[in-house]
Amino acid sequence: MKAPVAIVGNGAAAAEAVLALRAHGYEGEIHLFADNEHAPYNPMLGTYLVAGTIPLEQTFPFGNERGFYGAYRVTTHLGQPVVRIDAAEQTLVAADGRSYQYDRCLVASGARPSVPPVPGLQEALAKPRSGAGAATTGAATTGVATPGRPDRRVFTLQSLDDALGLQEAVDAPMTAAPRAAVIGASFAGVKIAAALHEIGLKVCLVEKESSILPLSAHPECARLMETHLVAEGYELRLGAALAGVETGNSAVRLNFDALPAVAVPGDAGGTACEKSPAHEDFDVVVVCTGSRPSLSFLTPGEVDVGAGILVDEQLRSNIPTLFAAGDVAQGKNLLSGRHEIIGLWSNARYQGRAAGRSLAGAPSSYPGGVPHNVTHVGRMLFASIGCLNNYDRIETACDGDAFQVQVWQNGRLAGVNLLNCCLSAGAVKQALLRAASGAVTETEATWISFSA
Repeated sequence: MKAPVAIVGNGAAAAEAVLALRAHGYEGEIHLFADNEHAPYNPMLGTYLVAGTIPLEQTFPFGNERGFYGAYRVTTHLGQPVVRIDAAEQTLVAADGRSYQYDRCLVASGARPSVPPVPGLQEALAKPRSGAGAATTGAATTGVATPGRPDRRVFTLQSLDDALGLQEAVDAPMTAAPRAAVIGASFAGVKIAAALHEIGLKVCLVEKESSILPLSAHPECARLMETHLVAEGYELRLGAALAGVETGNSAVRLNFDALPAVAVPGDAGGTACEKSPAHEDFDVVVVCTGSRPSLSFLTPGEVDVGAGILVDEQLRSNIPTLFAAGDVAQGKNLLSGRHEIIGLWSNARYQGRAAGRSLAGAPSSYPGGVPHNVTHVGRMLFASIGCLNNYDRIETACDGDAFQVQVWQNGRLAGVNLLNCCLSAGAVKQALLRAASGAVTETEATWISFSA
């Protein structure tokens, strides 16, 4: 079968590529393959769906499937993930066994949760939710949960099905004092922890490193947020080695190995230390330990792959007819100069647009991006911009409950943490982008005043 332009995936990068293809004059066929059967979904909104602060239809930023793909004349193969791509032969095979010949292909298959190899964890995650299959193509429907408590109470939070399952679990009857554990104090972890806390669950953040947000928060900034979380009623287990997961009729039990003394024993923060219990029981557990690109369908050794597919500024791989965008693409980090995956909704959209222009034969360039994130940590607002793990100078500033960390490398601002003063985040990001792209060369041009 023929698919002149094939798109593998159904998220932000895929949808933006469709828009760019049509906007730049491509009138041919577009075939889209996906492992789900719903409209393009924004996983960043899953937390708000669980908390009940937005309705399901708002998690589909491009509208429903029939409306969006119909308007842009896309032939959809939803529920038919690609199982193999032969980039040299320009063919792909879908799950139903059908083979397609393409002229150009965009891989925008997104990421899958990276789950640690803990005994019992995969089995707990594999249990189906009670309303599985209810999120249908082009419809904002959650289905009807079976009476009583759902069997599944351990979740990741990458897909729509994950969010709907967690929503059902927290809406179902629980113990008198319901508890939730969030494994991984990443951006996704602290965000869902805040949502669960707001709807009345006692939340315990479990992190194997010695501080929360270990990849983006400087330890000084992290300690302030940890103190705040404890004051708000959260529990913290930092430096915690998860050893096993047991699912029973009334609770999920998390077992821990002997824990390192990464915090002062008896610390009021409740962090992991010699006095931490060997196991604890929870009503629900959410695993937020990162993600990895979904690329199992690639022929080994054919496409240049690091953590993801290595791409140039046109989002083209080493195979001229194969492109990649979003969480599967290693584009350029403008600050580090390295090819890295920047797993952000905004980055996926920018890359998808650039890839769509390239697929349409229009001039296109996406030079790269800067890592950035803004989220609530309890009631504090935290922003991280740039790289904070490689610097030769550090400056901090404190004004009331506002705190900033600036790190510098070779005389240039390389990264910033902002706590309760995030109105400067956009300006800082733009300054870093201008300096990294060479638009400005003077050190002073990257300086931002942090006075309150």
